[in-house]
Amino acid sequence: MGRMRLVFTPGDDQGYAEARNGLLEQFHVWARRHRVEVDTALVAAAVDYKYARDRRLGRWARSHVADALGMWFPRKVTVLEPDDVPPAFHALIDFLAAHDWLDPQSDSPDVLHDQVRHSTPALHDGIADERNYDLGKFWGVQLYRHGVDPADPSAVQRFLNRAGSGEADVDRHALAEIMRRDADTPARTDPSPELPPVLLPGAATLVRAAEQSVALDQLRKLTRWVRAGRRLTSDGRLNRADALDLARHLDLDHIYRDKARTSDDLPEVSLLLRWARAARLVRPVCGRLVPVKSAAPVLSRPIELWQRVFESVGRLGDNLGGTDVFGAPSLFGMSLAQAFPMLWVSLYAAGGGPIPLERFHRLVRDTVNADCGCVVDDLAGDVEQRLWRRDVTALLDAMELLGAIELGETLDSDELADLVDLAQRDDPDPTVVTLTPMGLWAVHQHLVEQGLHVPAPGELADEDIEYVCVRLSGVRTDVAEAELTAWAEARRPADAARELDRFLRRCGVAAHRGMALHALEQTGQHGPAAAHRGRDGPATEPTPAQRTSSSSPAPASPTTPRPRTALRRDLEPTG
Repeated sequence: MGRMRLVFTPGDDQGYAEARNGLLEQFHVWARRHRVEVDTALVAAAVDYKYARDRRLGRWARSHVADALGMWFPRKVTVLEPDDVPPAFHALIDFLAAHDWLDPQSDSPDVLHDQVRHSTPALHDGIADERNYDLGKFWGVQLYRHGVDPADPSAVQRFLNRAGSGEADVDRHALAEIMRRDADTPARTDPSPELPPVLLPGAATLVRAAEQSVALDQLRKLTRWVRAGRRLTSDGRLNRADALDLARHLDLDHIYRDKARTSDDLPEVSLLLRWARAARLVRPVCGRLVPVKSAAPVLSRPIELWQRVFESVGRLGDNLGGTDVFGAPSLFGMSLAQAFPMLWVSLYAAGGGPIPLERFHRLVRDTVNADCGCVVDDLAGDVEQRLWRRDVTALLDAMELLGAIELGETLDSDELADLVDLAQRDDPDPTVVTLTPMGLWAVHQHLVEQGLHVPAPGELADEDIEYVCVRLSGVRTDVAEAELTAWAEARRPADAARELDRFLRRCGVAAHRGMALHALEQTGQHGPAAAHRGRDGPATEPTPAQRTSSSSPAPASPTTPRPRTALRRDLEPTG
């Protein structure tokens, strides 16, 4: 039996295209062997429907068959002979069943065949009424009907001109209905990410982490230092004397004190003041900086204070490293408040990380390009890029002192080479970011508040094993192993081993095989596990950059932790 992927992550169009080609090649072989003659293009269209529906090519229920024949084919697929569609569906069902590729939650082949017969009248009715077509199919049918070669742009344009002037006969009532339906259809939005289950810390761990937070201690001291109020300058800053007093009180900005002319010349104090205001611990009133009275009780509640400070990150604004002549975010309007949720989701999707910081920078640039419809990040000069990276660096340092993340650096030459490819620059940032247990809990709370579905541990236990492996792609080893163990324990050992053996016989993704083998070992069926491990040979360890994009749940490669010595790190002057 050949290797075959049947489950895909959102947006994995390239992976699906490769698997689709392989599936159709194997279908050709099977069809010749069994003397089945059907239109393979219609089989491909049925597979495309399943990828568009839920990206699970091996899960077919009656509802899927009814939707594909009653809606998908009439709307999307240009079918010249409607009678050719049901035989193609019957053949696909038999092909998947013969290869044992229908997953455990699919309906039986007999039930699926029965639904094909039951839905055939709806298929014919839908194809016969052009109002059911989408716009692309409508014009495709018109081109075929009028003998116009769709590969000839000039001929197509001449036909469209004739149709627009009324010279070519098209069903204008059907076209008007299609246009009305398209106008009423809401614009597609990006689907919510499919997040994995994660292991959240207990209450004792949260309390201990909050009490040990350096940034929380500094913010608490700052708030109490303000006392009855501190006078502000006309532009809303602390005066120089008070700013220097605060720097000494918090033991910050050692190298800047002697040359500071204003509070802006003390970057650590400036950022901490901005953070205290964003967290609503202090506020300006009538030219004075005063404590927020309602925040006073929170100062003695570590977890509540920590969460309040964490949630204020989005209100810190940009240019965290100090003022500059540009006065705006460097990546064409992408603010830190817009960007950092992408980092939180990426880290959470990896079970807390680690992920290379360059992965985040790439994601931000791709988002900017997509929003603008062209490659605009290439237009950003070196200064703009450095300003952006400086501000990201400052905020990451603050979050590290808060205790939400840990920062390390990868020094391995192969991993750095991977980062060069990822960053598309010769001097990639070697920083690797990991959520702490406290940070993982905070991001979990944030995602729940945003309305995203955040699976609980064990929630995937009822799913088929390939879907579980795909959902766990890229997560940390402890997260993946806990979920795989829960999956195995939710079944009788023999049933679990049987499903795992089926999957391993066709699985060609090394990371998925490693996870399936771990689950197989949990069943106690040592014979099958040993047989499959013997075929696999030694495993290879992915780099951090590969881990975030490919899928291994293997442990992170060793990184060098970076010492925490200040509230922020400065980059070289930007000029």
